[in-house]
Amino acid sequence: MQIKKKYKDLNLLVGSINQVIGSKDTKIQQKLFKIYEKFKSHHEAYGAQRDEFRLDNAATDDKGIMLLDEKGEYKFTKDGLKNLTKNIQDLNEKEFDFKPIEVINTNGLEGFLFLKDWTTGIPFIEEQEEEL
Repeated sequence: MQIKKKYKDLNLLVGSINQVIGSKDTKIQQKLFKIYEKFKSHHEAYGAQRDEFRLDNAATDDKGIMLLDEKGEYKFTKDGLKNLTKNIQDLNEKEFDFKPIEVINTNGLEGFLFLKDWTTGIPFIEEQEEEL
């Protein structure tokens, strides 16, 4: 069953996984990396579109040559930056079809609630807040 997800949600998921993965030393880190591999193509598609927007909105000289700063990054005019920001905001809200990942070996993944809407099979354990 395909579900609709937004790219902004995908970016949150990737950020959360990246915080945990590290050097993939543990089995849990390796499992999370394998899960990431399942939606990597969606993340790469987002990155390619974002990069295209950056290129389209970058400043050029009167001959159409891209202007770069001292770090080799694109320069932007005020209007170009406004347009780029709007393009990326729209892209973040764009939906894509995604099939939740069926996880067979769920040991150790129960506490990673950020996987909840992206996977099936994991019996998530939600922590209860303690009252002070």
